[in-house]
Amino acid sequence: MRTSRAVGLAVAFFIAVTGSKPLFSQDPVRVAPKNVKVVFENNRVRVLEVRIKPGEKLPMHSHPPHMTYTLSDFKGKYSTPDGENTLGLGKNSAWSWTEAITHASENVGTTEIHAFAVELKEPPRRKAGTSQKPAASKKN
Repeated sequence: MRTSRAVGLAVAFFIAVTGSKPLFSQDPVRVAPKNVKVVFENNRVRVLEVRIKPGEKLPMHSHPPHMTYTLSDFKGKYSTPDGENTLGLGKNSAWSWTEAITHASENVGTTEIHAFAVELKEPPRRKAGTSQKPAASKKN
């Protein structure tokens, strides 16, 4: 009885501290504060500015589903927790979409990686009895 109570308290503490995210799920702002800055945040999105100089590496971190807008041409190497590596070429003024991901990043090119990532948060919960459709506009 005492052991199960201790385990239950430990699990509750773990969830409170980590927000129930897996241990490998790290916030890029926390693991690479020199390279990743929050430039805007509200209850729907968080916008990150990312700058990685040639040769720099960002440790393993996670993103929810997000859009990225690149401000430079670049060459990056991305590694997943299972060891898979991907080489990515980015173009200036390009948008891309990525589902939730955990990866480490490395600038293997000769130019700085400069981008904005618009991370999506959970949609707001609707109150009971509210419409999901926009209100119809009145015609005069």
